[in-house]
Amino acid sequence: MSHDDSLEIPIELPHGPAEAPAEADQPTGVTPIELFFDLVFVFVLTQATHQVESHPGWSGLFQGMLPLAAMWWMFGAFSWLTNAVRPDATVVRLLLALTMTSFFVMGLDLPYAFDPDGWAFGLAFLVAVAMHVALFLTASEPSARAGILRLAPFNAVGGVLILIAPHLPDAGTWVCWAAAVAVLYLSMVIGRIRGFVVEPHHFVERHGLIILIVLGESVVAVGIGAGGRPVDWKLAGGILLGIAAATGIWWTYFGGDDERTVRAMSDASVERRQMLGYVAFGLAHAVMIAGIVLVAAGISDAIHHLGTDTNRWWLGAGVATFLLGHAWHRYVLGTGPVEGRIAVAVVAVPLIASVASTGWAVLAVATVLLAIMTVFDHLRQVRAAQAPDPHRVTAAA
Repeated sequence: MSHDDSLEIPIELPHGPAEAPAEADQPTGVTPIELFFDLVFVFVLTQATHQVESHPGWSGLFQGMLPLAAMWWMFGAFSWLTNAVRPDATVVRLLLALTMTSFFVMGLDLPYAFDPDGWAFGLAFLVAVAMHVALFLTASEPSARAGILRLAPFNAVGGVLILIAPHLPDAGTWVCWAAAVAVLYLSMVIGRIRGFVVEPHHFVERHGLIILIVLGESVVAVGIGAGGRPVDWKLAGGILLGIAAATGIWWTYFGGDDERTVRAMSDASVERRQMLGYVAFGLAHAVMIAGIVLVAAGISDAIHHLGTDTNRWWLGAGVATFLLGHAWHRYVLGTGPVEGRIAVAVVAVPLIASVASTGWAVLAVATVLLAIMTVFDHLRQVRAAQAPDPHRVTAAA
C-alpha cells in the first residue's frame, strides 16, 4: 500500500454537482480581527491550566479538559467560518467581537462548569453556536451555507447537554459531559458534513497562529511559577529551563512543517481537504492543546518547586500528549516522519517521572528530550533535501 493510500480517510463525502464547494482563487492571510479574536483563548488556557493545577487527580484533570475540548471545538469552528466569510465588513467584525465575550464568559466559568452554579458556561456556549450559524449564513458560497445547517444541530445538541449536565447527579453529570464532547467531535462523521470551503494558506496560518498564542500560556506559566519571588541565580536558571522547554514545544510545531502543510492541503482534492481539516486541525490540534495545558501546569509547578519534590506527571504527560498529537497531524498530512515524536512520547512520562525529586531535574530532562528530537528531525530533513531527486535523475537520463 502506498503512502498516499494509507492516508485516505475511510469516510465518504458525497457531493452533488450543485453543492461542491468552490476553491479560492487566491491565498488569503489572517486578518487583525481574527488575531484579536484568538487572544481570548489565552485566558481560556489559563483557566484550564489553573483547574488542573488546583485539583490534582483524574477528577480535576477531566473537569479542566472536557470543558476545554468543547470550547476548542467551537473555537476551531470560527476558523472554518473565516475561511468562508472574510471578516472585512463592520457587522461581521462587531459580531465576532461579541462572540469573544461569550468565549470569555465560558473561560471565566470553566472552573464551575460541573457545578449547578456554572449555568453561564452552557448558555455562553449556545450563544457562540448561534453566532457561528448567523455569521456562516452570510457566506457567498451556497454549499457553505448548506453545510452549516447540517452541522449546527449537532453543535446545539452539544450545548444543550452541557447546559443540563451540572444539574444531574454526579454520574449523570460526567456521562452528559462525555456525551456532549462526543456529539461535537463526531458531528463531521455522523452528519457526513460537506460543502465547506478550506483555503489552505489561511487555514494553516490561522491554526499555526492559534498554537503560537496558546504557547503563550507556557511562557506565562514560567512567571506564575516564580510566584513573585525576587530573581536570584537559582530562579534565573529555572526560568531559563522553563523557557527552553516551551521553546522545544514551539520548535516541534514550527520547525518547517508550515510550507509542507500548505502544500499537502493544496494538493488534496476539495472533498478530501475538508476531512484533512477535520482530522489534522480539529482532532490532532485538540490533542496538542491538551498537551500544552499539561506542559504549562508542569512548568509552573517545577519552577515553584525547583529544589523540592514537584508533580511527577504533568510535564512528562504534557510533552507526550503534544508529541502524539503532532505525530498524528504529520501522519495524516504526510508532512514528515513521526517515529521520533512517538519514541520521545513513549519515554517522556516514565523518564521525567523518575527524576521528579526536583523541579530542576524535571525541566532539564524535558528540555533535553525535546532538543534531541528536534536536532535529529532537523538533520533528517537536511539529508532528505540534499538527496538527489529520482524524478529529476530519470528525466536527465
